[in-house]
Amino acid sequence: MRRPFALTATVLAIALTIPLVPAASHAQPGPTTTAQTRAIPIDTSKQMSAADRTAIDAAGRQFIANSLDGAPGLWIAVWDPKRGYYEQAYGQASLDGTPAKVADHFLIGSITKTVFATAVLEQVAAGRLKLTDTVQKLDPALAKQYPVAAKKTVAQLLGMTSRIPDYADAAVGKMFVNPQQRFTRDQLIALGIAEGTAIPAPGGYSTTNYLLMGKVMQTLTGKSPEQLVNAVLRQAGMKSSKLMTGNVVLPSPRAHGYIGEFYGSQAASVNPSLSSTTDVTDWTMEWGKEGGGAYSTIGDLAKWGGSCLGTGFLPAKVAAARLKTTKIAPGDYGLGIIRQGDWLSHGGQAIGYQANVACNPKTGAVVAYAVNSTEGPVDLGSYLGPVAWPQYAKAKDSVS
Repeated sequence: MRRPFALTATVLAIALTIPLVPAASHAQPGPTTTAQTRAIPIDTSKQMSAADRTAIDAAGRQFIANSLDGAPGLWIAVWDPKRGYYEQAYGQASLDGTPAKVADHFLIGSITKTVFATAVLEQVAAGRLKLTDTVQKLDPALAKQYPVAAKKTVAQLLGMTSRIPDYADAAVGKMFVNPQQRFTRDQLIALGIAEGTAIPAPGGYSTTNYLLMGKVMQTLTGKSPEQLVNAVLRQAGMKSSKLMTGNVVLPSPRAHGYIGEFYGSQAASVNPSLSSTTDVTDWTMEWGKEGGGAYSTIGDLAKWGGSCLGTGFLPAKVAAARLKTTKIAPGDYGLGIIRQGDWLSHGGQAIGYQANVACNPKTGAVVAYAVNSTEGPVDLGSYLGPVAWPQYAKAKDSVS
């Protein structure tokens, strides 16, 4: 049986084999340090040493040669105040032989959630809504349309504790049958509620939460979720990143996405025309929206890491509320962010792509990477971890 597909960070935690520390629930949150609210300046002019770059390059090429998912390409960006900055691309952006380049655009899946959550939390900071506000209070019409959501709060939607089922698995199944399938927000929300797997207490990963919150925010602000996400991307200086309205069309240069070995046979069982090397770049990728539909580049993803996934834009009180976590399937989940030891992170998965970004507020380090197959980074940590992001790799040994 195929593992749950959730535009998610779940598989990223598995891929890097980083155990996650216990966390408190929203009802009884654990302590949060204000040190984790600051942005991290990245000096791209301070390059890593030639020896470090050579070691990273060797590991990157070795990963591509041995990728269990058959990922054609890999993009990485690493910042360490002591070691410097390095970004590089390896392998192929397309199986036609086009080499991967650092300027390539790719889907970032659920990393989009971190951007949208930041937009919501900036409205909280401005006093326009509270984390304790319910859907019923903020958007009575939406509450009437979806009674299951009526009593859910902003914190429950952003923090994955609403227990509203996820639509992602059902949507992926429909995409495999018809790669040109289109979805409205209401279709996706209804799909999750009707076909999603029940979620036990205290909660579980569900992109349906974010689409509901997107509709709430449009009612509250008069701006579309795409406008809200793109405003935060501009705030972060991410000029090569965007959440498009409707179908996602990656600009040139772009990384072509591939189903990959892990999903290939399962996709073929649904649609015999599909295989591990099926190019999904021109599929209608409008099912992620503010929960997983944005694109970026590796340099822009590093900039987002430098903002500590938007937490650095928030006042201390709101940032502290964001970092109170609940242990659910992806790990210790806050409000659109994950704790991994001393690190704050989020991963993202879309059909044909996976990406991850993390910051360590204590050391100032930032890690970002992307691959162009659906389960591409499943073995990435064993190759790149020791040389490209040793601090991040050590997190798995320092927590239980």
